[in-house]
Amino acid sequence: MPALQEFWDPNEWELHVCGLLQDRHGNINVMKVPARHKGDFGLDYYCLSKRVAYQCYAVQEPCTVADRAAKQIAKITSDLKKFTTNQKELKKLFGDVNINRWILVVPLHDSSQVNGHLTTKCLEVKKLGISYIAADFEALVHDLENFDSESRQTRAMQRRSLSLPVLPQPTPEEIETWTQASDPLVQNLARKLAKRIGVDDPALLAEGVRQAVGWFLERENALEALRMTAPQLHENLTGVISRYARQLEFAGPPVDGAANVILRSEIEKLIGALKQSVPNFSDASAQQVALGTIADWLLRCPLDFPPYHAS
Repeated sequence: MPALQEFWDPNEWELHVCGLLQDRHGNINVMKVPARHKGDFGLDYYCLSKRVAYQCYAVQEPCTVADRAAKQIAKITSDLKKFTTNQKELKKLFGDVNINRWILVVPLHDSSQVNGHLTTKCLEVKKLGISYIAADFEALVHDLENFDSESRQTRAMQRRSLSLPVLPQPTPEEIETWTQASDPLVQNLARKLAKRIGVDDPALLAEGVRQAVGWFLERENALEALRMTAPQLHENLTGVISRYARQLEFAGPPVDGAANVILRSEIEKLIGALKQSVPNFSDASAQQVALGTIADWLLRCPLDFPPYHAS
């Protein structure tokens, strides 16, 4: 099971982190801080035996590395302020224990700018002389890679299914623009789809071409969003696609069979390969990737249908 870094609902991320922390410190050693009733003190969980406080944060929408870093930096600033200003309430939580680590737990940490900001804020916090903050206090950021691999795998299997980011579908204008700019590829697609749809109804064939181009663009947009925000998941999916494409190229197109049967078979096999690589990948997302990939292969090859003398 791969170590996944992907889109998270903030509430789901908080629950997921709870499981990871229970694996790290033991079930009976992790305390939750409910925010619903007079909570939100700049921490979600703490472990007194290890003198550590945790805050969870997941960026919901697709963003660049710089955008994600900026949001994480803002979260650190905001929550460390809460952690140092709610002194009366936090003293009740910690008692005589001095906290020596405050850790922001995120799905993905990929900017050294966050490290520098943490160092700056840590120095500021230690200068305040707060009773429950230890002299050797440090503020850190952990992502999934900081947790034990077995724990990550176990907790990932308990997650609800992973889905691709919800993005706007390509507009008819975007499809038309891409079609006009990629005429040789589109002609290749139309030639192949004619073997399934036929040439007697040009309007039906044209609609099939538009639909396939739309699936291709939808997949491209989703994979690009994953590349920016969920690199490990992107790598897993594109690895499956690349391996499967190489197999098709090496074996060559099928020697016989109806186009609709071949299409259905290739889509089902690719969905199966994607789900095998990422077991909790949702059925809808696997189908979306598979349809867009098949459209890509019809545009660029290696997929084709007999009879080949009609090419």
